[in-house]
Amino acid sequence: MRIVGIAGSLRPAAHVGRLLEAVARELPVSADFTVWEGLAEIPPFTGGPLPSPAEEFCDLLSGADGLLITAPEHSVLPVQLLHALEWASRPGAGAVLLGKPAAVVTACVRPHEAMWAQTALRRPLVLAGAVVYGVDLPASPAPGRFDAAGGLADPAVRDRLGGVVEVLCARARSHPREAVPGKLPEGAPGKALETLPGGVPGRISLDRVSGTAPVALQGKAQAAVPVMIPEKAAERIPV
Repeated sequence: MRIVGIAGSLRPAAHVGRLLEAVARELPVSADFTVWEGLAEIPPFTGGPLPSPAEEFCDLLSGADGLLITAPEHSVLPVQLLHALEWASRPGAGAVLLGKPAAVVTACVRPHEAMWAQTALRRPLVLAGAVVYGVDLPASPAPGRFDAAGGLADPAVRDRLGGVVEVLCARARSHPREAVPGKLPEGAPGKALETLPGGVPGRISLDRVSGTAPVALQGKAQAAVPVMIPEKAAERIPV
């Protein structure tokens, strides 16, 4: 099981970076966890071809089973994070998040800031076809929040986080490859359009949508899986 982690900050010593490390400690020992550190290199989202930093990001996601994001308050959320997720949601990215779980962890002093941060990140993730889970940890970025090993010091906070991590990992272990053909997995956004053979780790080409399904699937053929497109994705796919 491969999980990609993103700390939503451009500062090397940012609180969300430490939080990402702490969350990673809650993952099972069998998980292959990789932190993506190319956030600062992501250019603004446009309708053109994928730039090199975005292509590298999408390549990393294509080989992952799930995504884990730690994010700050909405007022300091780096726009590069939104650009990265927007690049991953466009058809040319190859549907690298299609059907995969994505957990967004915020830690905001003010609840409304957490709500807006979760909302801002959920939109491009849903457009990319991800199954989004979110949690806000009710603790401020205080010095005593982490223990000596870098984990979360408050048992109540760890328990709250543990529920999201457990769901993320369960979904990552069993996402689309084991889904019922033609049926949208419970909790997934969008709708099942058609069942096509192939494995999700392969890059899917969404060059054209006829209104029923994408016309091409790249990658090694495996079990049949449902192809899902979020309700508003057709607005972003040239026909």
